[in-house]
Amino acid sequence: MARYLVTGSVIVNDMRYPDGSEVKGFLGGSIYTVNGILPYTDDVLFVSAAGPDFDEIFGDYFRRNGLSEEGIDICFPKTHYTLVEYSPNGEWVEHSIYGEEFEKKYGPYPLAKAQYVIDHGGEDVKGIYFESGASEDVWKDLPEMRKACPNAVFMAELSTAETKDPDKKDLVLDLIDKLDLYSLNRTEAMDLFGTDNEEDSIKAIIELGKPCFFRMGKKGSAMIQDGKAWFAPSVESESSVDSTGCGNCSTGASLYGYCEGFNPLKTACYANVAAGVNARQYGPFPHYTAEIKNQMKQEAEELYRKYMEGK
Repeated sequence: MARYLVTGSVIVNDMRYPDGSEVKGFLGGSIYTVNGILPYTDDVLFVSAAGPDFDEIFGDYFRRNGLSEEGIDICFPKTHYTLVEYSPNGEWVEHSIYGEEFEKKYGPYPLAKAQYVIDHGGEDVKGIYFESGASEDVWKDLPEMRKACPNAVFMAELSTAETKDPDKKDLVLDLIDKLDLYSLNRTEAMDLFGTDNEEDSIKAIIELGKPCFFRMGKKGSAMIQDGKAWFAPSVESESSVDSTGCGNCSTGASLYGYCEGFNPLKTACYANVAAGVNARQYGPFPHYTAEIKNQMKQEAEELYRKYMEGK
């Protein structure tokens, strides 16, 4: 039984950028969240659904990083493969390369399912990440999932589409109230709370009284809990290549930090280091060796000490 569960989409991505350039065939979806937890503990299980080509596509990554495919339900014809098109402002849209009919029929298959959590849960599970909108069916079975994982922190990364939709606001806020921890980025926060800047968004998050990992893009992130926001600048380097998945990655790392009882600032530092490493290549970081894991932990600890001394 894994101490951390990640449930969400399994996708392969082609990416098209505003300048017309493209990169193709990179792992995507919630594997980025696994990639954020993995540097700090390999006790993580990805629970989702995919096609019979899953091992062909994801197998090398799983074996290199010592991950189990036990949580993958092979239940539809092909693993999802999408084209992600970025606009100059950083927003993006995606659609299936297999066409609208395939997407319409099989698009819901990788959505989080309560039974996956129940089947792989237990008293030793410390944290569960959901890439699941507030309107998804999985939340109807939240009481049963909590019974199966009575000691787990339940965390969701909020849906951009739902935070933009005024008609979904109450539904989203109701989900936040039921969770132990959640994450959203600054655009999502401004849409959800009707604010126009980060400061007011943070105030609105604090007023809700629920711990939140708040993502601010290249600026950094803040772990907000106990009535206070703990900000840490992003970790960037000249080797940064692509920011795709950095939000999912840092969110996964924040779940780990929160569950391990870290100081909120330390959680933000660990999350930003994970995101910085994720940005060094297209797709998730391919292989966390023991040496790389140790370097990342040392860097996160050094940043934490530095920022604490400055307070």
